[in-house]
Amino acid sequence: MDNVTKKFVKQVLDTNIDDFSKKTIEETKIAILDAVGCMIAGTQSPIGKTALEVIGGFGGVKEATVIGVGTKLPAPLAAYITGQCCMGPDLSDNYMATSYIISHPGEAVIPAVLALGEKMGSSLEDVFTAVILGFETAARYAYSIEPRREEVYSFSTHYTLAAAVACAKMLHYDEDKAINVLGIAGTLAPLPVTKLMWGFRERPASWHRDMPGHSNFAAVMACLFAETDFKGTHLLLEDQAKYYKIAGSDHYHPELLFEGWGKEYAIEKIFYKSIPSCYFNQTCIQATTDLIEENGLQLEEIDSIKLYAPTEFAKNFIYYPPRTSVDTASSVKYLAAMQLLTHKPGPDWYLDFDKYLNMNEYQAIASKIEVFPDDGLQEIFNKEEKIFGKSEITTGGKVLEKSVQWIKGSPYRPFTREELIQKYRYLSVPVVGIQKAKSFADEILYFDRKKSIKEIISLL
Repeated sequence: MDNVTKKFVKQVLDTNIDDFSKKTIEETKIAILDAVGCMIAGTQSPIGKTALEVIGGFGGVKEATVIGVGTKLPAPLAAYITGQCCMGPDLSDNYMATSYIISHPGEAVIPAVLALGEKMGSSLEDVFTAVILGFETAARYAYSIEPRREEVYSFSTHYTLAAAVACAKMLHYDEDKAINVLGIAGTLAPLPVTKLMWGFRERPASWHRDMPGHSNFAAVMACLFAETDFKGTHLLLEDQAKYYKIAGSDHYHPELLFEGWGKEYAIEKIFYKSIPSCYFNQTCIQATTDLIEENGLQLEEIDSIKLYAPTEFAKNFIYYPPRTSVDTASSVKYLAAMQLLTHKPGPDWYLDFDKYLNMNEYQAIASKIEVFPDDGLQEIFNKEEKIFGKSEITTGGKVLEKSVQWIKGSPYRPFTREELIQKYRYLSVPVVGIQKAKSFADEILYFDRKKSIKEIISLL
């Protein structure tokens, strides 16, 4: 396939706000609120705090806000910090091309768009358009290079392309300039990490993880370089450039960058999480919650809980007890116990994990929970790429069992609009207060197309 880069960029630049359905716009409102809620809560997370400590001290021109803190920094630095903060609580969104999660587009795109949009005084219309097309780029490029190499587990390399495309669109760049942004972004993008580097099984778990901070930083920097005479390759998306190899794949299907464009956008198929952890370990927790609710069980009636996950996933998440806040997201036993203890997942799960581990009420629940690898569930995943989790609850001599593929928050078991707005509130209000959180949300939900995003961010 020839001229992929030019065709793709033209396709993006030719797509505008009036091409989107009302549903697409409504989903974009929720996607932005969800990401901003994660950013705000993430300023209190260990990952967010370290980003603030290291990058926040650099200073410089006051161009963009570190959302949730109020400090203003150069736009690339603000994008870096808010990207890391967005990832911090492990509550950011997911996107699934078929049934296998390949990216978290909110943390990939929105921090860069908001930081650069604030610097440039972009309208809310331009921000929404950029976010939609950034999500679309993240999903399509990731899907076009699946399957990736077995040892690779990372999205950061294609994150940068998604954020760069979004920013170039928001700034109304012409075709040549947008292509240049894409080429520059490709040279600035972080390399993907391997599974061992991620630290699934070799603790401590890496705090860089998907590295959305670096990706958002690189995208903003690419646009700033493009304002000069700096040149990047104009062939980044061509097969001969082999960028997909840098992204961790030996496969490239560029036709997927175009197929069905405009029929339905990726932002309409987002998964939202309420449990602060990787999606892969949530299905068995969902199965447990479903069994308890369906059978009207009380905790004191439960004798034991056995959780089953596909073997390779279970090996990643069987770790217990967590020794750092970041490790809590990869400990199924901890997460299941917290779900049963609090019934309301939130930032305290990772902020106060050591307090919970020492509570008698927590220990009483955790002592009943065991996690097991399941070869049968792994075989289903290998053949069909369907991620099932299973729970067995023993109560009064009876064994109740349930298998679950879709968690609450997926397009197949969606949260209501109000539930997602409530998630934004419980993430943001403890940090910025009720009035600031409400004022920002009201502006996003109202969607005055011509209003400046700079003015809206100032409400926080």
